[in-house]
Order: sequence, then C-alpha cells, then structure tokens
Amino acid sequence: MAGKRSVSRRDFAKLSASAGAAVGVTGLSGLSLDAQQARGAAPAPAGKPDALKSEFLMDLELETAAAIRVGVRGITPVTGGAFDGPKLKGKVIGPAADWTMRVNDRLTALDVRIILVTDDDQRIYMSYRGMIATTPADAATGQAAQRYWRVLPIFETDSPKYDWLTRIMSVGVSYTVPQRVSYRVFQIL
Repeated sequence: MAGKRSVSRRDFAKLSASAGAAVGVTGLSGLSLDAQQARGAAPAPAGKPDALKSEFLMDLELETAAAIRVGVRGITPVTGGAFDGPKLKGKVIGPAADWTMRVNDRLTALDVRIILVTDDDQRIYMSYRGMIATTPADAATGQAAQRYWRVLPIFETDSPKYDWLTRIMSVGVSYTVPQRVSYRVFQIL
C-alpha cells in the first residue's frame, strides 16, 4: 500500500512513553502515575524496615460440612460462621467453599472464597490462599510435629464504608476452636 509507514517496536515504545508522560499514565487498578514516575524516576529512598508491622483486623470462625474428594482436591463447603474485629463484624453466608489441594503428606494448599455480611448489612467478598504445612515429629529429640497454617486474605466490596479493605494486605493465622476453622487476621501496615 502506497504511503503506508511502519513503526518499529522501539519507536512505538518511545512514542507511548512520551505520550504517557505528557498526559499521565494509568496503571493497573486505575492507579495514576505522575509524569515523573512515568519517566522512570525512582521514589525517594527510605530506610530498610526492621520488621513487618501489623494491626489486629478480626477473628474469623468458619463452619464447614464434610469435604468431597476429587482426586487430590478436597472441596469443603463453608456453611456459615462469624467475624469480629474493631472495625467490622458480622456473619459468613453461602455460597462458600474451600478448594484444598493435597500437595503431599505434609503440605495442603488452600483456596477459599466466602461472603461476609457486616452487622450494618454490607457485603464483602473475601478470598484467600494459604497453606497447611506439617513438619515430621523427631523421635530422637522428642520434638512433636509442628503445624504451620497461614492464609493471605483479600477483599472486594462496593460498599463505600468498607472500601478501605480493598486496599490492604492481610495475613491470617489459624487457631483452634472445636468444630470450626478459625483465624486471627492481621492487617499488614
């Protein structure tokens, strides 16, 4: 075709970068980057953190039914439950389940999706992945088997009051309550 001009990938990348810098760039999840960030300028340096800081978010207790086994998967219905923390509390409703995958005799991967309904009737979708890892007992030292059970919840909601949940990272640590799956969940600051 006469008059058609091709643009190399490198030229296209340069044009895209300069256009983005001129008008601002919108990244994942609609986050805007200013022109300085779009040109690759590094943020101001900060000192290395000594440790993660966290804040108690909530206790979560789930009621479950018997698992259905499908190969290495176990599908465990979550039939109810409750959550309680300083900024939110309420109940867990269905549909909800945990799609576990047995990796080996000492490791199970978790994949859970539940619906939280707050006391003020707002719905929050909560999903989390996690793991249950068990170390073997050591007869020589008398060390009992240890269980490491952690989850990484994320939240989605269209409630303006609880929208802050969509912008946090959190970690849940399992604890024992008879007949329940229970976590103490911490917001990572």
